[in-house]
Amino acid sequence: MAERPTTAETILAAALRSVRDRGPEKLTLSAVAADAGVSRPTLYRWFPTKTLLLAAMTAYEVEQFDVGLQELADAHPDPAARFDAALRYVVTYLDTTMGSHAISADPAFSLQSLADSLGPHIESVARVLGDALDQIPSVRRGALTREQGAEMLLRVAYSHYLVPNADTEQLLATLRTFAGVKALAAR
Repeated sequence: MAERPTTAETILAAALRSVRDRGPEKLTLSAVAADAGVSRPTLYRWFPTKTLLLAAMTAYEVEQFDVGLQELADAHPDPAARFDAALRYVVTYLDTTMGSHAISADPAFSLQSLADSLGPHIESVARVLGDALDQIPSVRRGALTREQGAEMLLRVAYSHYLVPNADTEQLLATLRTFAGVKALAAR
């Protein structure tokens, strides 16, 4: 049974929805409190300022990415299956957290969010996927490190949100081709 989210997690999830739907400029702590189902004093106890809330949102997103990626890795012991599942996870995660129109809603915030999360995402992908990154021919040959392979895949995936394309399956096919791997049959 999944653990119930903490008050802070409930607030952060509400804030992320608000930013995704309306952009960070229209984020108000009162609206976040209402969306989270908590009182304003409760929200202010956890996040006294909008700046602190925005910073915590970035850290929360990075943590959620890492947790989800680790769960995926635990479910796919085979490196090829883990790699393919990770590609889908990255795209699904970005679709869920950024949405398809994030860059048009607030370009500066969206770019900063991507920049802030790139380093931690590279570290997470390289650490969690480990030998699964050897599926990339240039990593397997030693031309790129696992970290460099993870970075290139993430940068290609991130670019989908800079120049949006509504076809997620096409993005996955492009990532697979870029990585030099074939899609695995659904299991």
